Amino acid sequence: MAALFLATAINGALYHRTTSGEGMLIDVAMLDAQVAVLENAIARYAATGNVPGPLGARHPSITPFDAFAAADGYLVVAAGNDALFRRLCTVLDRADLADNPLFATNDLRTVHQAALKDEMESVLRLHPVEHWLTALEEAGIPSGPINTVDKVLADPQVRSRNMVVSTKIRCGAADDGWQPDQALGLPGSQGANAGSGPGRRPREHPGHARVRLYGSVVRNLRPSSWQTSCVT
Repeated sequence: MAALFLATAINGALYHRTTSGEGMLIDVAMLDAQVAVLENAIARYAATGNVPGPLGARHPSITPFDAFAAADGYLVVAAGNDALFRRLCTVLDRADLADNPLFATNDLRTVHQAALKDEMESVLRLHPVEHWLTALEEAGIPSGPINTVDKVLADPQVRSRNMVVSTKIRCGAADDGWQPDQALGLPGSQGANAGSGPGRRPREHPGHARVRLYGSVVRNLRPSSWQTSCVT
């Protein structure tokens, strides 16, 4: 997380240098990054005074937005408003849930989320995950499977986004000691890289500028605690 915040800060520092000619010192602490990702929990504590506890896969204030058991695995369903909830009840053939006063609003559904989850899973367990994903997609209800790593790597969308690339690893000293392997791609392809196939060299374009950064330094000043980058 600290590295992601650092990358954003570097972009901001580079823009500041471009517009002002001034360098900046960037201080990104791992502690800061971990506190920053608690934004939802901290906001809830500030608003209510209640200390948030573990929630598993459930969203703290939107219901139903959780992982649910089907006949052969789990899927996530995110019915984030009353209209989506009514559509979900139709898909489940449980119109009575939409009319139940305990589930009439999002706030009430959140208060009674355990009871609602039991009701939903009593139906979801009757069919496999793929059955429900198809039905939910047709109804326009956000949903998705909870995949194992092998399923992630085989997913057509992951493949189409070039998030799995083919490579080779050396398994011996001989020239033929190379074996095919898979590696992760890089999110956020840009410009000539966008949509490029694995291993494809970006084509040169007259409008593309080569950027060279001078004076960039990243060093660990306190091991495992924080990093500093200086862009000048």
